[in-house]
Amino acid sequence: MNSPLKAPVSQLPPAPGTPAEAYDEMVTGQGFIRGHWQPLLATLSELGPAGLLERAERGRQYLEDEGVTYNLYELPDGAGGVIAPPLPEQRPWQLDPVPVLLSAEEWETIEAGLVQRARLLDAVLRDVYGPMDLLRDHRIPPALVYGHRDFLRAGRRTDGQTHGRMLQHYAAELVRGPDGVWRVIADRTQAPAGAGYALQNRRVMSRLLGQALRQCRVRPLNAYFEYWQADLANRAPKLPSGAAPDNPRLVLLTPGPYNEAYFEHIYLARELGATLVEGADLTMREGRIFLKTLAGLELVDVIVRRLDGEWCDPLELRADSTLGVVGLLQAARDGQVAVYNAIGSGLAGAPALHAFLPNLSQHLLGEELAMPSIATWWCGQSYALSTVEQNFEKMVVRGAYGLNDRPVVVSTLPEAERASLLAQIKAHPADYVAQECIVPSVSPGLGPNGLEPQPILLRVQLVADGDDYVVMPGGLARVPARNDPFGATLQRGGINKDVWVVARDQSPTVIRGSSTRQRLTLRRSSGTLQSRVADDLFWLGRSVERLDDGARLLRAVLSRLVGEFASARDMVEMAVLARALARCGILDQRAAGAPPDSALFASAITRACTSGQLLGQTLDGIERLAAVSRHRYSADMWRMFNHLLGELRQSRPGAAGDADAMLEFCDQMIRATAAIAGMLSEHMTRGSGWRFIDFGRRLERAVFITRSVSAATTVLGANSDSAFRIALEVSDSTLTYRRRYRASLQAAAVFDLLLLDGSNPHALAFQLNAMAQHLDTLPNSEAPPRGADCLALTRPFTDLVGLFDRDEINREEMIQLAARLRGSLDAAGDALMDISDQLSRTYFSHVQVARAFGFGS
Repeated sequence: MNSPLKAPVSQLPPAPGTPAEAYDEMVTGQGFIRGHWQPLLATLSELGPAGLLERAERGRQYLEDEGVTYNLYELPDGAGGVIAPPLPEQRPWQLDPVPVLLSAEEWETIEAGLVQRARLLDAVLRDVYGPMDLLRDHRIPPALVYGHRDFLRAGRRTDGQTHGRMLQHYAAELVRGPDGVWRVIADRTQAPAGAGYALQNRRVMSRLLGQALRQCRVRPLNAYFEYWQADLANRAPKLPSGAAPDNPRLVLLTPGPYNEAYFEHIYLARELGATLVEGADLTMREGRIFLKTLAGLELVDVIVRRLDGEWCDPLELRADSTLGVVGLLQAARDGQVAVYNAIGSGLAGAPALHAFLPNLSQHLLGEELAMPSIATWWCGQSYALSTVEQNFEKMVVRGAYGLNDRPVVVSTLPEAERASLLAQIKAHPADYVAQECIVPSVSPGLGPNGLEPQPILLRVQLVADGDDYVVMPGGLARVPARNDPFGATLQRGGINKDVWVVARDQSPTVIRGSSTRQRLTLRRSSGTLQSRVADDLFWLGRSVERLDDGARLLRAVLSRLVGEFASARDMVEMAVLARALARCGILDQRAAGAPPDSALFASAITRACTSGQLLGQTLDGIERLAAVSRHRYSADMWRMFNHLLGELRQSRPGAAGDADAMLEFCDQMIRATAAIAGMLSEHMTRGSGWRFIDFGRRLERAVFITRSVSAATTVLGANSDSAFRIALEVSDSTLTYRRRYRASLQAAAVFDLLLLDGSNPHALAFQLNAMAQHLDTLPNSEAPPRGADCLALTRPFTDLVGLFDRDEINREEMIQLAARLRGSLDAAGDALMDISDQLSRTYFSHVQVARAFGFGS
C-alpha cells in the first residue's frame, strides 16, 4: 500500500473488528471522496505521515500542558458520579488529530431532530413531575417512573401547576448505521458532560490544523457558550420589584475533585463566568440559597448542576449525602433559585423510555419523531420480552433505567452465561431493555500504520435559548473500543475526535443577548472567595514555602556530604543542620542524632523526598491543592503549575543513597518554588485568594526562620562562625550580608539581618509585617488573629540583638545570650502556630477536613 495519507480511502483495510458494511463518513458507496472532506484530505496529504504524527505529538503535549484529564474508575452502585478516596486514576485526554466532518445539509437534519427530541423529553419531565397525565392515560408504564431511582418524588408539583422548563442542557449520543441514518443511542439529561471537552478539543485542533479549519469553513463553537451564558443570566429569579438582577450570581455545583469530569467543571465555570462551588460552600437562609464567602453570605441566582439529582439535598433526598445543600429543593420549588438542569431531570435519560418516544412525540408534540432511537424493547412488556427471547443472540442488553450499567453484547457471551442472563431477564423483566446491535459508521483516524477507518459515536450538546434550544455545531466524537458503541462512554476512557460542521455560508452568527440592561455597579473585588477555597489556598502557600525551606536545608547538608572529604567544620555544621531538619519534621530524631558521616544519616538524607517522608508528602499535597484550587488560576498560570509539578514528579529520586541526584533535585525544587512564587505574585489580583496564599507562605517562612536560627544558636560561642554561616545560607541571605558587611561575621549584624530587617524578604520582621498587612485587610479584621499580634512578636528580639552589639563579649556571655535568644525564638514559633490556629477558626471553621502537616504545624 502507498502512503496511508495519499492512498484512496476505499483501499484502506477495515479496522480490526469493523464489519465491511459499516457506513463510511468520507467515501461514498461508489468509492468517491465526499465533497466536504476534500479540503481536509488535501491538507493531510501535504503534511504526509511524518507531519501528521508530529501534529499528533504536539496535540498530546498541549493537552498535557493544559492538564486535561478524565478520572477513570468503576462506579459503585449509587455513587452518583462521585467516589471516595483513594483517588481515581487520572488519564490524559486522548485526542485523534483527524476530525470527523459533517456537511451543512446533514447537520441541519441532525439539529432539527435533536431540538425536537429535547422539547419532547422536557415535556415528558414536566408532565411526570406535574399533572402525571401520561401515567393516567397509560402512555408510560408506571414502572418506568416509580422504579427509576432518578424519579425524585420531592421534586413534584402538587399544586396543580406545571413546571417551567426542566431540561435546559441536554446531550444525545448518536450512531449512524449501515443505512446512513443517525439514531440516538443514549439521552444524557442529568448533568451532561462533554461540552467543555469539545471546546478544548477545538482549541487544540485550531493549533494543529488551523489552515484546514479555515479551508473547510468549519462553524465555530464559541457562539454556543455565549448562548448558554445569556440563557443562564436570563433565568435568574426576578427581584421583588419584578426587575431582573443587574449582575446575577452564577455558580457551578460540582461533587468535587474526585468526580470523573472535574477538569470540565473547572473549564465550564471559567467559560460561563460562574463560581465553582461544592455543596459545603452553599447554605439556605430564609428560603434562598447563599454562597459562603469571607465577606459574608452572597445571594445565588442560578446553579449549574453537575451533581446527580438524588445527592443535591440531604434534607429531602438522600440523607447520607454530604455533597448537596440542605433546603436546595425547597428553594428551587419556590422559584428562589434557578437550577440548571432541574433536580430530577435524570429520569428522562432512561434507556427504556426510547421504546415509547415515537408515540409520545405524536401525543405531546403532534409530530413524528424526527431523530429516532435505535430499536429498543423494554422487557417489562410481554410482547417485547417474547421478541427479545426469540432474537436474543442479536441483542444488546442493558439496565432499563441507568446509563452507567455496562451493556452486554449477547453474542459475545458463552452459552452458559447467555442462558443465565436470559433467566435473570425473565425473573425481573422490568429491569432490562434489549436494543439492536448496530454497526457504527467509520471515519478516518490516525492508527499505528497511518490513516485507518475507525468506528465513531457522536455526543451532541444542546442548551436552552429562551423557549427553544441551540445545538452546538459539532461536538465530541468517540472511538468505541472493540467496535462497541454502547461501551463508548467518557467514564471508560478511549480516543476522542473533534467534529467539524461545514458552514453553509459566511453570514455572521447572531447571539441572543441577556435581557439584563441595568447599569452595572463597578467593582474591584469579586468578594466571592469561599472559606473552603481560602483554606486550600492558605495551605498551598504553606506547602510551597515548606518545600522551599526543606530543600534549602537538605541542599546545605548534601553540599557538605558530596565532593571532597568533610572537614571538622563541615561535621559541626551538618550536626546543626540535622537538628534543624529534625525540628522541621524532615528527619526523625534517631537519624538526626547519628554521626553525619554514618550510613544511617546519609540514607535518611537521600530518601527525604520519597512518598512516605514529609517533603514527599508536601510535594503530593502541592499537586492536590493546586488541582482543587485550579479554578482560581488563569490558563497560563495552570500551564506553568502543571509543567513545574510534572518535572518534579518525573525527576524525584526513587532510591536512597544517591546523594548527587538528591542534591540536583534540591536545586530543582528551589527553582520550581521560586517560579511558583513569582507566578502567584505577578498573575493574581491582590484579592483575598492571593492574600491567603501569601499569608501561608509568610507564616511558614517565619516558622522556618525561628527554627533554623534556633538550631544555629546551639553552637554559638564554641563555633560561632559555623552558626552564622548556616543561618545565612539556609535563609538565602549570605550575599546580602557580604555586601553590607565586608568584615567578619558578627552576631548582632547576622541576627539583625535575619530577625529585624524589614527590607530583607528572608527576615522574620519582613514576614510578620506582611502577615499583619494581610490580616488588617481581610474581612473580620477585628477578630483574632490581628495584625498587631504579628508585629508584637519582634519586640523581644530588638533588645536581644542590642545585647549582642557590644565591643567586648566573652564566650560565656555569648552562650548565655544564645540560650535566651533560643528561648525567644521557640516562643515566637509557638505563637506563630497559635496565629495559624486562630486564622483557621476565624475563616475556615466550617471546613470539616482534618489537616496534618508535619511536626508542630
